[in-house]
Amino acid sequence: MSSRPVQDPVIGTALGDEVHPAFGVAVVTRRHGTGRSLFQSDLLHNETVSLSVHEATRGRDLNHDSVHPRRVLVEIEMSLSQWGSLVSSMGLGSGVPVTIRRTEHEPFVSEIPHQPRTAENLREVREVTDRMYARVKEATAALHEAIHAKKGVSATKEALRALENAVAHVGSNAQFAVDSLVEASEQVVAQARADIEAHVLEVVRLTGAGPSIEASLFDAPALPGTATS
Repeated sequence: MSSRPVQDPVIGTALGDEVHPAFGVAVVTRRHGTGRSLFQSDLLHNETVSLSVHEATRGRDLNHDSVHPRRVLVEIEMSLSQWGSLVSSMGLGSGVPVTIRRTEHEPFVSEIPHQPRTAENLREVREVTDRMYARVKEATAALHEAIHAKKGVSATKEALRALENAVAHVGSNAQFAVDSLVEASEQVVAQARADIEAHVLEVVRLTGAGPSIEASLFDAPALPGTATS
């Protein structure tokens, strides 16, 4: 049983429309622009999907209800791939990143600067490789010093172990950073492909145009001993 109070709609407009705190309307629109930056997208988008939730009123005329959107409560914008993920991942994962454009308290939410996350991954790869190179260089210098200064077998072996340890960590640490960069790059490619496919499908829907290429139809050769009609 819900613990929420039950409240009847009341007449709340000059036209006699009913209002209620729970009355709402969701509106999905396709937007066209130039180079829009969206949250968690490395691309600049010319086409996006906007989802807005409005307060609503309900009127009654000629035996029919009419619902009217009113004040915007929240408006979000998504890339075509984010919209596809949203409608296809119901109940899965932790949600889909979206860009908040408007709230009931903030009619114009600030724009997001275009800062591709792949650049952050690339910076981290450079930091890891620079750090690993510095460790190997330091360990190599310590080994050279132990040998040329004749510090003895024990000091030389210790310096050699430090160098081997530094070299051993180079591969695993650098590989992890590179794998993260590759994964981020693959996500960008997947986003671009999803947006392109969605755009092409929308163009086909609007124009009724057929595909630009089509696989040829041909009869497969009959197998030996197979009767043909």
